[in-house]
Amino acid sequence: MPFGIFVHLLAVLSLLAMPAAADHCVVVRYQHIDDDTPGVSSVTPQQFQQHLDYLLENDFSVLELEAVVTALRTGSGVPARCVALSIDGAFESAYEEAFPRTRRYGFPLTVFISSEAVDAGLDGQMTWQQMREMQAAGVSFQSLGHSHHHLVRRDTDESLDDWQQRVAFDIQLAQSRIEDELGTRPTLFAYPYGEYNEALQQLVESMGLTGFGTQAGALWPQADFTALPRFPLASFGAQPRPFAKKVNARPLPIAGAFPTDPVVPLDDWQPTLTLVFQPLAIDHPRLRCRLNGAPGMIYQWLEQPENAVVVSPRGRLRTGRNRVDCTLPLTDDGGLGWYSHLWIRRDDDGGWYREAYDPLRVSDPVADPVPAAPPVAAPAPVQVPDPTSAPMPAPPGQEFPAGSPVEPTTH
Repeated sequence: MPFGIFVHLLAVLSLLAMPAAADHCVVVRYQHIDDDTPGVSSVTPQQFQQHLDYLLENDFSVLELEAVVTALRTGSGVPARCVALSIDGAFESAYEEAFPRTRRYGFPLTVFISSEAVDAGLDGQMTWQQMREMQAAGVSFQSLGHSHHHLVRRDTDESLDDWQQRVAFDIQLAQSRIEDELGTRPTLFAYPYGEYNEALQQLVESMGLTGFGTQAGALWPQADFTALPRFPLASFGAQPRPFAKKVNARPLPIAGAFPTDPVVPLDDWQPTLTLVFQPLAIDHPRLRCRLNGAPGMIYQWLEQPENAVVVSPRGRLRTGRNRVDCTLPLTDDGGLGWYSHLWIRRDDDGGWYREAYDPLRVSDPVADPVPAAPPVAAPAPVQVPDPTSAPMPAPPGQEFPAGSPVEPTTH
């Protein structure tokens, strides 16, 4: 039995042996743990150490991410104060900073990697041998795809079928490379840049993977397992007070959030978000939502469906990724329910924006496309979901000042 599978089985069995006292778990997401990388995607080693100290001193149960997903999917529950640690990218700081610190504390760690960047030996990337060393000590490696391209984007003359084949091949290639090098096949997939749409979610699900975004919030059984939330930690959101709020977060008790596709039409600069709360006593006036960290949203509570609110921004979306974060106090000690909604806005002409910083990109997705893919079973055409049965998307996170980047998810 490959060592990675053995470690995962041990994690699941340990979790099952714990008293299940909660139905939710918070996943935190790091990128760089470094003093010299861009602040929008980084925490310092000192901050990372402070985070681990806080979790240890406040009796959090730090669990393996794959085991948490299994527990929530099967309804077996998780311990109170459940947290899982994840990193996006096979950066050297994961090996040099995160690995020795989490091993010292006995905390499980999950690293999502782009296999092309590792194969190409990009500057600042770990080697497969370093990852095998980490895996032998219990670190789990999952997939961020092969090329780290913007998977939601279709080329100008690309059909839906061709897009599905190209993206499926990119994901499968990463699956194969990770399995070849580390002996385990990923079951979790993190969307590059945190970007997804309904067609990509359907494709990821058809490949048997659990999808993760970078919109913030807590995991729970009612969440959408094709786009689970994680609290991005960097910049202002990695400071002690915001960190404590995030790891103590709960899911916002909603039955649905609409629309479900994050990509907005070109003629819509102020999309509305409808939240349908579960039928329980909710202190509605205390709901607070922000667009890209800025307050000033408009709330319209509906008579039908009951316990539903339409949240509208006063300002306009910016080109690129936008996020609406909603919080509601749920406990006497100030514990917050969180929900975060992703909006993706293209350029005025329908084109796609460029990333200012991406150390994981090896090739250009247009000039250097992914090789022709072998036939892959494509999912059925995307259907508009029934609002009464659609799964809940995900929850919020950082309080960024107006004008700052909406999220520390540059790659």
